[in-house]
Amino acid sequence: MTVRILPFLGAVVIATSLVQTVAPAASATVAAPVRAGDVVVVDDDGRGPIDHGGSATGFTLQLPADAACPGDSQNDQWRIQSFIVPVSDDPGQLTYELVGPAGGGARYALYDQLDNPYMQQFTQPNTAAGQPGRVPAVVPLSFDVFPPGTLPAGTYRIGIACTYFRETGPYWDTTIVITDDADDAPSKFVWRLESAPESVLTSDDGVDTVWWIVGGVAVAVLVALVWSTRRRRTPSRKPSELQESR
Repeated sequence: MTVRILPFLGAVVIATSLVQTVAPAASATVAAPVRAGDVVVVDDDGRGPIDHGGSATGFTLQLPADAACPGDSQNDQWRIQSFIVPVSDDPGQLTYELVGPAGGGARYALYDQLDNPYMQQFTQPNTAAGQPGRVPAVVPLSFDVFPPGTLPAGTYRIGIACTYFRETGPYWDTTIVITDDADDAPSKFVWRLESAPESVLTSDDGVDTVWWIVGGVAVAVLVALVWSTRRRRTPSRKPSELQESR
């Protein structure tokens, strides 16, 4: 993918090369990769879980409260990566390059809302080596960096992985379905959790229509009340005319 990542590459290359030349900490090893649990897709405004959106919808991934890598970044060289890969891929078998999973095809990192790949992140630091490194909260993310057609319609795994020298240890993921949508901007697709019905992709339109109807009715009622009140308060004839008619 060639869009909006080149300024970021230089810093990543330098930082990664420095990290990867350090001798591995003896206390940190990659055990057999294991799916450690689910991620929950939540609104980036903190309003709770969401099950669908468009390419510009902000979201983040919420891991279990005890999510941790086998070691931390400061002492044990563990790192945190993100991924979106075809559902047929095994996230436990992924290795990572500078800006995403290796292997090409529709395999990418997730991107934050400043269009930076969420890669090579640090765990919370420990005071000594050999202790689990807690995974911090994931920053707000979005799919709007992907040009139309980059992520073909289909089913994908998205998630967060702990890596030790680019090899996967524990990871957390969920499954989403991407559907082409010519009306979406900017990436021309919408998505939903695989567990959500297809109808959620059209439910927003229905909600908007209902609110337009409710709003129109409310305005009409308000106008009618104001008109009725003014009629009650306004005499049909002037006081002088009333006197003359007596």
